[in-house]
Amino acid sequence: MKSLRTRLLLTFAGLILVGFTTLAVIAGEQISSSTVEDFNTQLTEQTRLIARALKEPIEHAYEGEISGAPLLTTLQNYASQDNVQVALYDGNGRFLLDSSGSTSGSTGTPELIAAGSGQVTSDTRQDANGNTFVYAAAPITEDSDVLAIVQLAAPLAAAQGLVMQRWLSLGLGVLGVTAVAGIAALWLSATLVRPLGELQQAALSVAQGNFSQRLPETRQDEIGELSRAFNHMAAQVEAMVEEQRAFASNASHELRTPLTTIRLRSEALRDNLVDDETARQYIVEIDNEVKRLGSLVQDLILLSRLDTGRLKAGHEQIEPVRLAHQIMQEMAAPAAAAYITLNLEAPEELPTIEAGLSHLHIVFRNLISNALKYTAPGGTVQWQLSASGNRLHHIITDTGQGIAPEDLPHLFERFFRADKSRSRAVTGVGLGLSLVRMIIEFYGGSIEVKSEGVGKGTAVHVYWPLEGA
Repeated sequence: MKSLRTRLLLTFAGLILVGFTTLAVIAGEQISSSTVEDFNTQLTEQTRLIARALKEPIEHAYEGEISGAPLLTTLQNYASQDNVQVALYDGNGRFLLDSSGSTSGSTGTPELIAAGSGQVTSDTRQDANGNTFVYAAAPITEDSDVLAIVQLAAPLAAAQGLVMQRWLSLGLGVLGVTAVAGIAALWLSATLVRPLGELQQAALSVAQGNFSQRLPETRQDEIGELSRAFNHMAAQVEAMVEEQRAFASNASHELRTPLTTIRLRSEALRDNLVDDETARQYIVEIDNEVKRLGSLVQDLILLSRLDTGRLKAGHEQIEPVRLAHQIMQEMAAPAAAAYITLNLEAPEELPTIEAGLSHLHIVFRNLISNALKYTAPGGTVQWQLSASGNRLHHIITDTGQGIAPEDLPHLFERFFRADKSRSRAVTGVGLGLSLVRMIIEFYGGSIEVKSEGVGKGTAVHVYWPLEGA
């Protein structure tokens, strides 16, 4: 199998060679035709000039002997100068003499007939020996009378020699241009293939686990765009892998803790190592840990469905005010036990929203539960609802411990706990806000958490699209 570089080189060189060869053939044919044409024109002009030059000698010859030695010498001089054969005919087209000294020649030829009527023309034909010659004839006139006719004959081989020289020059030019184009194609293929080779090596490196692999981004063309896209992909993969590793580590830790508690309590119960009161307490603790595990598993399943795009959107018509009253009633007991005041501020009626009721419960139960967890006894948690444009605006505020500015960007990361010192005292594993944001964004909404700092409370803003928005 040929490499990409070889295929590019062969393709470029083949196209260039075919293209230039075609152009050379077309140009060569035109050059051949124009060369023969030029040869005929030049011979015709030479004949015309010689006819003018012979006018005076012919006039002198008519006063004496027209076929005298001086005239023959003149014809031979012209013949040797222009490398042609020169023949002289009388005004009626009868042969007189030629530069070779012959005493007979062809008559009645087209160029002689035309010259007899005062025209200068040429004709191409073969002689008795089969050689092709170009013949041109011109009249020698005096006051519109044709005194004589001069005929020049040149072998066509001379013109064909010029044609071959021009064909050779054209061929050498095509070969030179093809060689230059081939070098350019080789350079171009190298500039295309080398980055692809680097991309291949980088991809193999990433496949082997080196997620820090990056490509240079110096080029400002499609290859540069490809390098930037690869680097972005590698960075995303690296972040994803790191997130998965952290997720697996945190998930295993969060699963191990309740399982350890359950195992220790169940062993004590199995071996009858505790009294009845402690046994009842252990059963309650085991039940709580099982609920905690169940809740964690459900959260992980829901997160997995959201990650893989397998979660199905709900299409129930839900009244926001009614939903808020229901959730506040459910959270009233935990709030009262913690001596926290719950307030709901909402108009009597708001536009309905289309969503899954269970998904909305997860979102707002988590938010209210978080507000209660981080609010000290005697504090307040308030839920405000209002319609703003094509969105439903929820604001859940508390008078709790607040959030440090450096922790705000990390709140939605999985297993992140803002208050590390109270991470064991406060229930939960750090999946709630991550799950909340993913559900809200799944339905086209958005969430924002604001806090002025530690000890200054927290405000959570949820923007949920209204039905048909």
